[in-house]
Amino acid sequence: MAAASEASQQANRSGMDPKRLVVIFFLIAGLIFAFFLEHVCGLVWARAGWSDPDIIEGLDWKVSTLLGFVLAMGVVLGLYFHPKTHAVSLDVAAELMKVTWPTWEETKASTMAVIVASIVAAILLFGIDTLAYNLMVEWIPAIWGKL
Repeated sequence: MAAASEASQQANRSGMDPKRLVVIFFLIAGLIFAFFLEHVCGLVWARAGWSDPDIIEGLDWKVSTLLGFVLAMGVVLGLYFHPKTHAVSLDVAAELMKVTWPTWEETKASTMAVIVASIVAAILLFGIDTLAYNLMVEWIPAIWGKL
């Protein structure tokens, strides 16, 4: 496994540091996790029958909202500063920066190829299904009845 500084230098073709991608990922994942924990804490609060008073009136923030965000922030910061998780995150970001992403024209051509192949497969399967249905439901019983 390459060191973080080597990975940063290798992936710096686009001018962006992999550390920046890691921070952005952890921020987005932390927000998603915070909103999830907010709902979980609200459900637990309601199930326990505790009152969930507003902390900030205009924003509709409750105690369960604050608890969910604090828990999420703790988990995300713990993961970010954990040495193994941080190193793996930097390696993944460096590898993602090495990927050659397709152009818009390549994406459109590939999409059209998939659509055409799907239509051809659908027509072939429809033909085989129709033939099998006619063979089993109409032709074989008709021949069997003549015997």
